Amino acid sequence: MKPRSTRHGASLKTQSAIARHFVSLLIAMLVLTGCSSKPPMMVQAPNLYVDNGQNPYGDVPAHFQSIDAPVIFATDRQWEEVKGVEGYGFKRSRTVSYGLCTVRLGDANSTWADLVAASTQRERPKNVLLTLTNIERKGTYPAARPIIQQDGKWSIDPVEIQERAANTERIHALLRERLALTPRKEVFLFVHGYNNSFASSAFRIAQMWHFFGRQGVPVVFSWPAGSTGILQGYTRDRESGEFANAHVKSFLRDIASCPEVEKIHLIAHSRGTDILVTAVRELHNEITAAGKNSHTELKVGQVVLAAPDIDLDVFIERISSDRVGLVADQATIYVSPNDKAIGISSWLFGSIRRVGQAGLADLSPDYAAAFRRHPFINLIDMRAKTDKRGHGYFLSSPAALSDLILVVRDGRKPGAANGRPLYDTPEGFWQLRDGYPTMPSSSPK
Repeated sequence: MKPRSTRHGASLKTQSAIARHFVSLLIAMLVLTGCSSKPPMMVQAPNLYVDNGQNPYGDVPAHFQSIDAPVIFATDRQWEEVKGVEGYGFKRSRTVSYGLCTVRLGDANSTWADLVAASTQRERPKNVLLTLTNIERKGTYPAARPIIQQDGKWSIDPVEIQERAANTERIHALLRERLALTPRKEVFLFVHGYNNSFASSAFRIAQMWHFFGRQGVPVVFSWPAGSTGILQGYTRDRESGEFANAHVKSFLRDIASCPEVEKIHLIAHSRGTDILVTAVRELHNEITAAGKNSHTELKVGQVVLAAPDIDLDVFIERISSDRVGLVADQATIYVSPNDKAIGISSWLFGSIRRVGQAGLADLSPDYAAAFRRHPFINLIDMRAKTDKRGHGYFLSSPAALSDLILVVRDGRKPGAANGRPLYDTPEGFWQLRDGYPTMPSSSPK
């Protein structure tokens, strides 16, 4: 009987350990994704402006010298009323609305001079409040209708084709209107991650555009993330991302087809990286199948994938099998071993590794060598200090934000000779450390 008792005791211990692990997971999910009661504030000023003395705001056109940041948006969220406030929630809509929203960086008493000072100083007299002050809807893409039969052939309803063409022209008109205000005829398109609201996604691209020096046109695609629940909230958001893929693809196609747009820079975070990469891959395949060049047709400049919540094997297959890396001028992938949210996602899906936590040791020798010498794709190992979640560092870390500016605004390649003095590890990974973009220390932090 003793062996049975021992086995039974071991089994109980194992079950208890699993239960404790599951409870820990739930707590971690709450900590990492729970909504904060604190009002949203602007991130810290980048080291690039604080330590290096750069100040891009002297060249900002007079009409942009304001605490307001206008952002073009597209969203397949439903418009609804929550607690007496109308806006875009987390429920899905088969139609895609688009328009212009306004993010205010500061309170009612703030001035442009106050905002410039807060954007170039490490110590601020007060925090910079972020508010969404206006949402102006300009139009709505129609939902796809069932195909119809005409003259014995199945085809798309001509009414749907006409409606979509009309909305494409309205999108182009909106882009032309905003591009006319800036000498840089380029678009910065952001796709957010899991558990983001419409407002928080607008806050992020508005801040990026502001720190880029208010050049070009900021655009956000806000998909229906933010479902309630812990684990179910994540899984629902994941499927909502798949739901949004076709909409992101159509919206990106319309931006690229606008003659006045010279370049599109794509930035995605967390779960949004999978949505964006999938949309770009499908467009790339469609364009190449038609005998055209996807790099020319899509006009993609910089692609930034921050903390990618994608299985590593899936990502490699999507990128390599269809040669998607040829679409952009340059792709930058930020990863971090300290990203707790990505770690939870890896456990939840049983991934060998998610891209957001990947290192060269996770790659086969062939792929590791390919990444080291790849002319377009750069992997950046984030080692600078960040918040306890370690997931939103691409914007919240003054060091990472500095590199983001140098990549997207300036198009710089890694290396001190190119003005991006990242640490070149013996393994061939570029490493981002505290104090960047000053020259790195000799040992990792």
